[in-house]
Amino acid sequence: MKKILLSFLFLIVSTTLVFGQKIFNKNYSFGDNQKTVAFVPIVNNDFSKNDEIVNNVLKDTLNLKFIDVSILRTKLNSETFNILKKIAEKDYKSNELKKFPNLKTIINTNEIDLIKHSFQNADILLFPIVFNIEQKGGMTFGSSKFRLYDLNSGEFIQQFTEKTNVNISGDEGMEMMTAFLIISEKTNLLENMSRKK
Repeated sequence: MKKILLSFLFLIVSTTLVFGQKIFNKNYSFGDNQKTVAFVPIVNNDFSKNDEIVNNVLKDTLNLKFIDVSILRTKLNSETFNILKKIAEKDYKSNELKKFPNLKTIINTNEIDLIKHSFQNADILLFPIVFNIEQKGGMTFGSSKFRLYDLNSGEFIQQFTEKTNVNISGDEGMEMMTAFLIISEKTNLLENMSRKK
């Protein structure tokens, strides 16, 4: 992981940002108390270092406490997975996003409570709705769509979409792209939080 972080400047130089979309609910308030965040584990690829990278990138801040994603992975039973699948399958139209749709428009209160209970009573759900990494021609291509919800109120907090590529392949490319996509999301979240103060 240290190698990834030391190479991060190189990654920024060699990365091409193809697309990015940021939507933030300016009406949402994080409040003054520290919020506990559950990052939904990446399940659509079998890269062995996913959890390690997530835990290394998502370090606690004064306002956010991130739950160990490897612990959350053990909580992904079929019932929880099926509820999360409903959320992931909801593809908001741009006019819907402008209204910051509540999580309760996708799943019911009991299902929200089940996720909250399964994920150690987290306050916020950080969900990689899309997290794809492909390699071809000596390059690594990444695309992601992260969505945040407040699990106490169901409020939509933000959605951040990005497509990018880097001129590195193999495991190093996988590690760097995974870290880059998650760092971008965390940076975006912290910037939005700072604007609310």
